[in-house]
Amino acid sequence: MPSDDQAAAAVPSLVDSLQAYIDDLPQDQQADALHQVFYGFYTRVAIIDRTTYELAAWAKDEAGTLTNVPDSLTEALRDNALFVGQELFASRVRTMRAMGYVSGRLAELLDGAAPAQPFTLTRAVAFDQVQGRIRSYQLSNPGEHPDLPYDPIAYDPHAA
Repeated sequence: MPSDDQAAAAVPSLVDSLQAYIDDLPQDQQADALHQVFYGFYTRVAIIDRTTYELAAWAKDEAGTLTNVPDSLTEALRDNALFVGQELFASRVRTMRAMGYVSGRLAELLDGAAPAQPFTLTRAVAFDQVQGRIRSYQLSNPGEHPDLPYDPIAYDPHAA
């Protein structure tokens, strides 16, 4: 049976996976592919945000309304919701770091020039907290969602 170190070594890193993916594409398609990967990670953020929102609403509004459930179990459910929320936040941070890495690779690939052809992805999804759902947004409409469009060429997950 392989050790944990051997198992971890067998799973390719984001850096290795992305490099292999890009290397298999023609040069003129690489920037577009990175743009799509960037917004693929952004979709993951949207899913995490919606899940976190729904989990928090459930813990706040519904956990205490369960019938025939002892108070100790209700409290345990809330504690578990908090734990899951912490894990979701950590996943969101990792995803944003991945977006930062992909953005850096895209900027490096373009080297300050515009892409040779327009990006094919024209829409992205984001969580709309007001409506409590994931929605699709045109990337050409800045301001339609406060976070979109992120600049896929200069995204910095540490920027305020």
